[in-house]
Amino acid sequence: MAMFELIIMLINEYGQIGSYHERITHMPARDCNKKYNLYLLYPDRPKSLTQNYSIRIDIYEKTSLTYWASWHLPIPFQFLPVNRIAAQITIPDLQNRDICTSPCGEHGKCMNYINEKSLSFCLCEQGYSGTYCNFKHECHCANDSFCLTSSICVCRLNKFGSYCYLNHSICQANSNNPCEHGGICVPSDDRIALNDFTCFCSEDYSGKRCEIQSSRIDIVLNDEIRSATTLLLLHFITAFDHTEHERQILWKKFTLNQEILTNYITKPFHILFLEIPNPNSYYLAILREVFEPSEYIRTKIQREQRCLSIDQLNESLRHYEYFRRVKYYPLLCRQNLDLKCFYDPEHMCLCDQDRFANCFLFNHTINHDCSDYNYCENQGRCLRNNATCPSKWTCICQDCFYGNKCQFSTSGFILSLDTILAYHIQPKVSIGRQSLLIKISIFISSTLFLLGFCNGLLAFVTFRRSKVKRVGSGYYLLSSSIVSILTILLLTYKFWFLLMSQTSFIINRTLLHWNCLIVDILIRIFLALSEWLNCCVAIERVFSVIMGVRFRRTTSVRYSKRVIIIIIILVTSTHMHEPLRRELIDDFDIDEHRIWCFVRYSSLIEKYNSVITLFHFLIPFTINVISSLWIIIKLAYRRRRVQRGETLKDHLRYQIQQHRHILYSPFILILLTLPRLIISFIRTCMRSTQKPWLLLIGYFLSFAPSMSIFIVFVLPSKIYKAELDAVVEQLLKKFRTAQ
Repeated sequence: MAMFELIIMLINEYGQIGSYHERITHMPARDCNKKYNLYLLYPDRPKSLTQNYSIRIDIYEKTSLTYWASWHLPIPFQFLPVNRIAAQITIPDLQNRDICTSPCGEHGKCMNYINEKSLSFCLCEQGYSGTYCNFKHECHCANDSFCLTSSICVCRLNKFGSYCYLNHSICQANSNNPCEHGGICVPSDDRIALNDFTCFCSEDYSGKRCEIQSSRIDIVLNDEIRSATTLLLLHFITAFDHTEHERQILWKKFTLNQEILTNYITKPFHILFLEIPNPNSYYLAILREVFEPSEYIRTKIQREQRCLSIDQLNESLRHYEYFRRVKYYPLLCRQNLDLKCFYDPEHMCLCDQDRFANCFLFNHTINHDCSDYNYCENQGRCLRNNATCPSKWTCICQDCFYGNKCQFSTSGFILSLDTILAYHIQPKVSIGRQSLLIKISIFISSTLFLLGFCNGLLAFVTFRRSKVKRVGSGYYLLSSSIVSILTILLLTYKFWFLLMSQTSFIINRTLLHWNCLIVDILIRIFLALSEWLNCCVAIERVFSVIMGVRFRRTTSVRYSKRVIIIIIILVTSTHMHEPLRRELIDDFDIDEHRIWCFVRYSSLIEKYNSVITLFHFLIPFTINVISSLWIIIKLAYRRRRVQRGETLKDHLRYQIQQHRHILYSPFILILLTLPRLIISFIRTCMRSTQKPWLLLIGYFLSFAPSMSIFIVFVLPSKIYKAELDAVVEQLLKKFRTAQ
């Protein structure tokens, strides 16, 4: 519930505020379209003709005393002693953040007017005034109020008086709150009545003092509705015998995992239609003859409750003239025995028990778009809950965008759990009550951790053996096994941190900020490092085959240490742009407050990301394949020189059989990495909030190459398996000795 304090002031041509002012306490839910008549007095009598004046209106949010916006109204005829000015003000739904760059000193901030973007003024800190906020004045306001100038105080909700020292006795929260069931008591203007008040009730109660329980309607949504939208328009129809039916329209937004839509209503109604906007699709939810106050209604939406258009029932009817078309409507009900309702461009029709069509006027073209300002980003459609007195707005997003303002995107080349899981994690809900997607994600993450950690650990104990480290490839594989362990640890941390932060177990903003900047980038770096280190193994094998007996193990070890450092620098430097593009975003959706790690790329950075992704994928893979084939062919030619009795084909077949492990490894790695690349480039845009499975599988599969180092390099190799057996034997010997 929004409450505002409007301060109306006279200002001179230098922006200085006059001593006289007027104030209005305005609540949109109560005072919509209300007119106010106010008088402002000039500071001098008679009016000084050397000064040009105008009107400035500041608005503050009443409960927190937060500055909201300002308007500028010019006085057209400065020479007249009295002017009459009329203005219509629309309070924006969001706090004005249109900040300008004019100098306002150390204690001011330059702000643009809402209605005059070309004009600006200096919004001063409390205790400072003047054109540039360079004068310090003495404040006499109460401590819990806001001191606008030395003579203007902005009071909190239950305070009044020139300096906000007086309390409204009618709305004391503990002792004298007249509003029941948690209703908010708002006192009337002290200049009108000291003992009058207004109760703002929660949606499940109504009445003067919130004493009447509202009717509750629980609507169980089917999969067809939930997969099509997260926003429904509710049309409550009140039927009359001798006059036109009345219609009340509400919109209701629901979360992805929400199956039951709960709504409270106080006004009588007889029919309830649900509408899916864009394109329009109607369902008959409730049909009743008598309205009972404070009633509980539960209804489940079935597929047969959908209202069809006459084009779907009989396309030729639409081309008939009005009276000829309408007389065929009962026939539609009798030809379609399961039909409950249908509509044409002017009517909504119900099929009654006798299969007659009961039609009434129904305007399908009511526009709820935000006409004054579109708060939605990325071409989202902004809707208001009321055409004349809106108190809420929401956005219908296009494909690939989500968030309360459509500010988040699933398009791009980089997969992230934040994007994939999005709203599927329910805030303040235990893990056992999370959706099936989250439970499956927990299972996959836990399984990957066990398999990945065991893989990395077995590879580490194998490649740390001194015999393996006699050549450079041993250091590459040892480094790759360390990267594999770090990657799976970081993935597990990433998943559980996201889960804990979105369920509100972790709320420290500094921790969230550093997690946003570092974790995803480190994951990308580790995945690229793993591929490049495996590539270095293939390159060294080629050199060993080329040089033969001239191959120096000590030299390869020395160079391998340098190459590892160079690779780390190369991979890290290609990802250094990412921290500059990451920020924490507060996302308010319905009653949920989430904090997302948001990445916004320019078109140039998008292209750079695609090039880097291809570079770190194609180059290591190409080197691996070429190296493996070259080694096999080279060894086959050498063997042919020695054993001339066999053909080259026989020698190639023998070498492939002997060295199949070095040929299999690049193809296994490419098959495991390929899904991530395909999803990143072919499915560059996806409604992950609705269908996240493909992205989720692609994301987890991208870690398979890093987790497969033991399977790819140790198991197919006799030398490495022998080293692993030696490690196992040592451990068993120590275990027997300990017993």
